[in-house]
Amino acid sequence: MRAIKRLLWAVVIVLAVGWGYNNRATYLPQVETAVGYYGTKLATALSGHLSSQLVKNAADNTEAASSSSNSSKTKTSTTTTSSTGTSSSTSNVVVTPTESIVQGVTLSKTYYYQFDSDLSAAGRRVFKDAIAEYNATGLVHLVEGTAPKRANSITFSVYYKKMAADSSTVELGHGGPKIVKRVSWKGTTTWNEATASLNGDYSAAFSDSVAVHELGHALGLDHSTSTDSVMYPVSQGKYKLSTGDIDGLKKIYNKSK
Repeated sequence: MRAIKRLLWAVVIVLAVGWGYNNRATYLPQVETAVGYYGTKLATALSGHLSSQLVKNAADNTEAASSSSNSSKTKTSTTTTSSTGTSSSTSNVVVTPTESIVQGVTLSKTYYYQFDSDLSAAGRRVFKDAIAEYNATGLVHLVEGTAPKRANSITFSVYYKKMAADSSTVELGHGGPKIVKRVSWKGTTTWNEATASLNGDYSAAFSDSVAVHELGHALGLDHSTSTDSVMYPVSQGKYKLSTGDIDGLKKIYNKSK
């Protein structure tokens, strides 16, 4: 019986060898490729290069994601559930950041503002409330009228932009500074031709909180990570400047002439 089993195994082996020889042109390159590939991976992993490559890729992705965060001078405001209009004080004050284009420049504290003819009475009212809030700080002085030559100005206006039906946020407004520099034999003169606008397609845009937020951008404030700030990118219903907001304004206007 053992002799018969051995004979059968011998026949199977001979058939397998013969089949492999006949198909060597098809399968041998695949086997060689697989052996080479996994051998390289094993050597790389043992040398520590594989983990270094993965970490580098993760770092590259992070850099690419953050490299576009400061490309625009005009910021937008979105909406969600609102809370209270007053700012709460905290022991750890988060200073509101400033727009990159106002950093390192000296701006006058005085601004001349005008309302676009298309802006409704409701829009003018909330922007006037925002003006009063900033003027109360004593750090800036906003007055209605046409700006003299080479003086700071703000134009308040309205625009219309409908969000997609499946959008999770609604854009309520946008605003930002536009820094102009003039160099002459007398020196360099810098001024701000700013804008602040409300999205007329949404009634929620016509609120003090949105107006204060967009005027903040016009004056040079950037978005804040603090929910106490009027410059938090999602509307919290706040229209009173926080300590951090005032500290941010000081960074721009305390150095003014």
